[in-house]
Amino acid sequence: MKTWTEWQQEERRLMGKVDENQQKRRAVQQLQEAYENHFRQGLRFVEEVSWQFRKNDRAFLREDMQERVFSLSRSTQEHFDIMEETLQQEKRDLEEQVDEVAYGKRKAFLDEQEGKA
Repeated sequence: MKTWTEWQQEERRLMGKVDENQQKRRAVQQLQEAYENHFRQGLRFVEEVSWQFRKNDRAFLREDMQERVFSLSRSTQEHFDIMEETLQQEKRDLEEQVDEVAYGKRKAFLDEQEGKA
């Protein structure tokens, strides 16, 4: 059975992982925000260029380019969603482990107090 000190060490290790997970989630969020800004700029560019394509008989190129942009965007957004869900699941798992460690610490403390009495 683990001592209170061992549970304390385990708690510190898990809290480090919790912090790391939070940093990863922030990084993903910042990356997603940057991507969304970039995507909006890309859409504006496609819209501006589309006027040039409308002036000639190559309008299908604009439609093709626009479809590629939307397809890549969907794929990228799906990837962000998967990363976010993975990190959220990791967060839930870590919170569960932290709760288990807190319980173990309380139990070890009570057992140690009982042994002193």
